[in-house]
Amino acid sequence: MDSRFAGSTVAGSTVAGSPVADADLVDADRLSWWEHAWRLAVVWIAGMLLWVAVGSFVAGSWGEDMPPVSPAAPALLVIDLVLGHVAVAVAAFRRRRPVGVAVTTGALTLLSMSATPAALLALTSLATRRRLPVLLLVSAFQLSAALVAEAAITPLLGLRSTGSGDSLLVDLSISAVFVTLIHVVFALVGWNAGSRRELVRSWRTQARTAHSEQAARVSQARLAERARIAREMHDVLAHRLSLVAMHAGVLAHRTDLPEDDRRAAAEIVRAGAHQALEELREVLGVLRDDGDGPQAVEAPQPGLSAIPTLVAEVTSSGQHVTLEADPQLWALSVSLPASTGRHAYRVVQESLTNARKHAPGAAVAVALAGGPSHGLTLAITNPLGRAGRSGAAPTGDAVAGEGLDPREGVGGLPSGGQGLTGMAERVQLAGGRFEAGAQAGRFAVRAWLPWPARDAVPYGGLAGSLLSPASRSGAAASSSSGTSGQDHVSTMGEQDG
Repeated sequence: MDSRFAGSTVAGSTVAGSPVADADLVDADRLSWWEHAWRLAVVWIAGMLLWVAVGSFVAGSWGEDMPPVSPAAPALLVIDLVLGHVAVAVAAFRRRRPVGVAVTTGALTLLSMSATPAALLALTSLATRRRLPVLLLVSAFQLSAALVAEAAITPLLGLRSTGSGDSLLVDLSISAVFVTLIHVVFALVGWNAGSRRELVRSWRTQARTAHSEQAARVSQARLAERARIAREMHDVLAHRLSLVAMHAGVLAHRTDLPEDDRRAAAEIVRAGAHQALEELREVLGVLRDDGDGPQAVEAPQPGLSAIPTLVAEVTSSGQHVTLEADPQLWALSVSLPASTGRHAYRVVQESLTNARKHAPGAAVAVALAGGPSHGLTLAITNPLGRAGRSGAAPTGDAVAGEGLDPREGVGGLPSGGQGLTGMAERVQLAGGRFEAGAQAGRFAVRAWLPWPARDAVPYGGLAGSLLSPASRSGAAASSSSGTSGQDHVSTMGEQDG
């Protein structure tokens, strides 16, 4: 994908892993003011109920047979109430500083039983972070503080007798088991809540990533399609405009042409320019499409069966072209993939355009052969040299190797120097083979494209012979066409290769 689109937001989405995406995930886990309020309200109510229960013991409202109350009990109750409210206030910051809040509220439980609900809330919040070593240390601290308060403070409040020996050990053991179970339960609840939050967060991340990847794939596919259209535009417009330039050159230099011939050449120039303009308009319309509106229906692309029409078109324009093909090829072409047929058509079209630019007037031979499971083989050859005589200018991009300017064709037609490169790229992307160069006084473009077997279609013909011109033993007879526009198609005999 184009680097200009890397890391950008597509359709309002953000790329997973970016700071914006991480901030969105944090905001998704943040509690609203109401969720904070009801949790703190429950903690405060639980602490007040616990404080009232302790105060009732101190006041002796549950009978005269309760253990004696220390004179410091009223002061301890006041301290308990104050520290309980402090613990609730500190618990409000448990999501910002979970460890500090859990340790602070745990320390407050040494003197305040009403701070126990706030300490348990802080422990639960810490457990949602799912950091086991820290959770174990803080839980041990809170448990130790609760046991110290049970052993030292509850006798002063008259909640437990101050006896010693086995009874004290039994009471402390029961209290330790009870407090431990409470802490374990709240820690497990927090751990489970943290697991659920992480699962939901991973789902959000996966959904965000999938959406971003889908948008990236759509953007990449759009760029690839536009690149394909650009290649098609090069092939189509180069063919049309080279015909226009050739006939315009004839009109400019042949002042002795009869009026009918001049009128026919001018009409060819006009028709070619009109077709090139229409095709350019179609291509630009697709390139300007941003994908939001209704998609335009793409015109059918020419394939293998359109090659005879192409040969007839260029022949009627004055370029001498012969087409040699296996008699069975056209019947077998129904099983040829559409993309392979399109590639074959473009290779032949670009080769004819190159021949028209760099060897005007030279006869061009186009040979096709192949079948299912054997592949489609193409060979386009023409004599080297200016107008096929001097041997000074090879066809196509090879002019650069002869010291000529690749941007200017032999016949004065401009050349971008990318024809053979584009053909090679097209064939290689299709999984085929491509070669071009001078051989025995002729410039040859040879390509092989894969043709998968389908339904065991019988095969016979020229597979492999076109890549070895020395092995060709058959002769081709080409038919002529005048202004009627008949196809220049001839067939090849059986080959011994």
